[in-house]
Amino acid sequence: MGTAAGDAAVPEPRTSLIADVRALVGDFVCHGGRRLAAAVALMLAGGVLEGVGLALLVPIFSLLAPQTGGRWRAMMVEALASVGLVSQLTQLAAVLLVFCLLVGLRAVVLATRDRLVSDLTLGFVDHRRLMLVTDLARARWSALARLRHARIGHILSSEIARLALACSMLLTIMMAAIMLVTQAILMLLLSPVIALLTIGLALLGLALLVPLSRRAATVGTSSARFAFRIAGEAAQFLGGLKIAIAHDMADAFVAQIAQESGHLRAQLDAQRRFQSRVSIASASVASLVGAALIFGAVMLDVPTVTLLAALVVLVRMSGPVRSLQQSTQQLFGVLPAFTALRALKADLGDPVTASPDATMGSVRHGPLRFEQVTFRYPDALAPVFTGLDFTIGVGEMVGLSGPSGTGKTSVVDLLTGLLEPTAGRIMIGDAVLDPAMLAGWRRRLAYVPQDSYLINDSLRRNLTWGSAVRADADLWQALAQAGAADMVAAMPGGLETRVDERGTRLSGGERQRIALARAILRDPDLLILDEATNAIDVATERAVIANLRRALPRTTILIVAHREETLRACDRVIALETFRPAEIHSTAPD
Repeated sequence: MGTAAGDAAVPEPRTSLIADVRALVGDFVCHGGRRLAAAVALMLAGGVLEGVGLALLVPIFSLLAPQTGGRWRAMMVEALASVGLVSQLTQLAAVLLVFCLLVGLRAVVLATRDRLVSDLTLGFVDHRRLMLVTDLARARWSALARLRHARIGHILSSEIARLALACSMLLTIMMAAIMLVTQAILMLLLSPVIALLTIGLALLGLALLVPLSRRAATVGTSSARFAFRIAGEAAQFLGGLKIAIAHDMADAFVAQIAQESGHLRAQLDAQRRFQSRVSIASASVASLVGAALIFGAVMLDVPTVTLLAALVVLVRMSGPVRSLQQSTQQLFGVLPAFTALRALKADLGDPVTASPDATMGSVRHGPLRFEQVTFRYPDALAPVFTGLDFTIGVGEMVGLSGPSGTGKTSVVDLLTGLLEPTAGRIMIGDAVLDPAMLAGWRRRLAYVPQDSYLINDSLRRNLTWGSAVRADADLWQALAQAGAADMVAAMPGGLETRVDERGTRLSGGERQRIALARAILRDPDLLILDEATNAIDVATERAVIANLRRALPRTTILIVAHREETLRACDRVIALETFRPAEIHSTAPD
């Protein structure tokens, strides 16, 4: 994967915040399905039980203060008397019992809701992570090559975690909204006047959320870019760690991160100060409005019991209102994580479509033929080569040589299906190499690049990476054929010896021999060695190549090399010439 300039930072948002919210809600609803419907039903049930419980405060207050009960006391006493509860004490006990049962039932409903909400959030995040990994696995190489490793790693780690927070905030907003609706309905039943004033205040608060949300989204985007820059700079620093330390670049790296941190901290401090001022203003306005409501209720001769119940409901509404305000800001603050996922999916483009019938058995071993193949990179002024024609027979070892820029890497990428010809076709036996057969074809080839890739695991895991688990005898035989058996046997852990990141504990030649042994274990139809032995001395290389031919007698081997000694071991050499890219000269080695 490359480091294209256009991918040097988090992409600019391509859609509006509202469009991103709609997309997130749409994806979440589609994924949640019936489970989300059940969660919403539990939210509604919790809201209704909350409202009924608050409504019971009216008869409780009426029984505790009979002189202030008014019409509510008369209705309640009549209803309780109809079921045989006559005395004030039995009536109070009955109402308190129902109140306690409602509180317990609501607690059970809310606990079930919270478990379901947690499952929905984690399930959605896992779903999106798997979608992203699948998109990466099936993306075309031309799209992958333009992306930076740091961007993908950042999205798969930090941004996925922030997506979980976005889902949590989305569900919190839903719960707060449902609670507010049920409490507003209860307030309307208790006192329409107080309810209308409260609803007006709530609408004013929602209007204030617009600038708050925009500021939160701006800070969230800045935080995402800062985290991405740190990931990118750290990846570059660690990728060239030896050179960076040798050139004394560590202090410059630390200074750059410190500068970036200072810029972000200034933005976060400004956002916190703004939120503090808004909180102070909101608290002040709320206290004034509460005082005005009490004064207005007294002036309008609202019954004391009704006023007390309305105030309790109003106090209860403050929690969902505050939750709605904070969750909305947090949602917009972490929304750039979802935007980053959508942008990456768009940059990956349409995936490679593989036929479900493209199994290993459907790809027949046969000669490899380039038939009038032309290849041009996107946006390139000229093709890499035009009218490329050659054939490599089964079991043949052929060298591919030429100065830099003549298309050696392009030929390899075309053979492995990473790139597609601009014109012409590539034949595997009697079949055309196309996207439909790529999966089966790739299982039948082995590719060993110059920079041998090793994972941070045991040598055993590195040898079997990308192939089936093999017996120890097979592993040692492959190591012997690659000239690495003595080296591994001398290690204290043998096959269980761990290699560091990218095999840094091994020399270049040792890494290449481990990679060659891994290729032998795949028993491929095509083995591509792309400068795969240039770190091995000539004598060892000659022995390794001879071992490869004995171990894989029917395997077609393509060797990309500059070293004359390597090319002499081939049956013939295909030379790609810089100034005549359309002319291919097959020459027998000296």
